Amino acid sequence: MDLRIAAVLLAACSSSGKPVEDAKRPSPPSPPPSAGSDAAASAADAPAPRPAATTGDVSVRVEWPGVTAEVRASPGSTPCGTPRAPQAAPTTTFGIPDAVVFVDGAPAAPAEARVRLADCALAPKVAIGSTLIVDSAADRPAKLVLSHRAQADDPRGKLEESTPPRTIQLPIAGHAVTAPLDAGSIYALATDAKDPELAWIVAATASLTDASGVALVKDVSPGVHAVRAWLPPRAGRPARVASGKVTVEAGELAELTLKLEP
Repeated sequence: MDLRIAAVLLAACSSSGKPVEDAKRPSPPSPPPSAGSDAAASAADAPAPRPAATTGDVSVRVEWPGVTAEVRASPGSTPCGTPRAPQAAPTTTFGIPDAVVFVDGAPAAPAEARVRLADCALAPKVAIGSTLIVDSAADRPAKLVLSHRAQADDPRGKLEESTPPRTIQLPIAGHAVTAPLDAGSIYALATDAKDPELAWIVAATASLTDASGVALVKDVSPGVHAVRAWLPPRAGRPARVASGKVTVEAGELAELTLKLEP
């Protein structure tokens, strides 16, 4: 009997001494990914190629190298005592802001031409749009006159009035008046003063030069395009024009400098 008990105790002691680590051996490391799988993943993450450009852009700089001091000077004061705008305010390199640039074949960009009457003057001096919206900052009603002056395809030509000028009655500040415009026409909007202030409204596809005298026209179809620049008459001085041609290539920026005629 004693021998059997001793054998059982010896077997129990032998099994409890087996190392635990033998039952939890680490698994072998995974093989590194192949170069082919890396390339496939990179290709899947790469952005899709952009479609080829079908149009180009045109940058037109308008200059007036021979501009005189008289053209740059204010011609006097408005009835409110504020200075009247000169015909041109060139940069130090003779760039002309607020010149109208026409690029034949440029895409139309419908917009509203907005003009405000404040301190007996109209601003901006040139606006482009298919519809005119006029409002007032004055505390009393005012009257303006809208006249059809020229066609956009020949802005220098004098237009015989086919329709009488339109009178626009402006209410007090906070109200606006909308006036329809004929496509392709150029209008003069004038105050009712003895020596009126003017704003020019272009109801055609056109762009205005910025403060440096440059107009950027986007999405022009490839090919050769005629370009015209027009500085409206102001301060008793006639309009100035310039013309040229530009070749547009898809996906490229074409640049042209036009010099206004003296």
